Amino acid sequence: MSNGRSNSAMVASMLLLSMLVFYSEIVHATTYTVGDERGWTYNLAGWTEGKHFKIGDRIVFKYDPRVQDVVVLNGYKKAYDTCITPSETIVYNTGNDEFVLSGGVNYFISNIPGQCEAGLKLAIETE
Repeated sequence: MSNGRSNSAMVASMLLLSMLVFYSEIVHATTYTVGDERGWTYNLAGWTEGKHFKIGDRIVFKYDPRVQDVVVLNGYKKAYDTCITPSETIVYNTGNDEFVLSGGVNYFISNIPGQCEAGLKLAIETE
């Protein structure tokens, strides 16, 4: 019987350790403002240089909602490349939109005609 308790204690300890590691990752997430003080604007490709994005990091888009918006295109690389917003995506337009980065490459574009084609788009790869 003591062997059963020992196994239960070990399982409980492993579960607690796993939860602490997961919580630690959440606590250590970084929040980035896209474009820094410039905000969500054109030619942001260089903005990602030197930054180490991780799954769970937060990305904040600050912009004038009267003239800009942002669309998350994760899983839609072709849409990112062609600047065509799929009908099933959501267009955000609050001027202060926040997203949590997922694994792989996270794609963002403007849905305002001509803006994405002019360079208002961003790809962020997580480590």
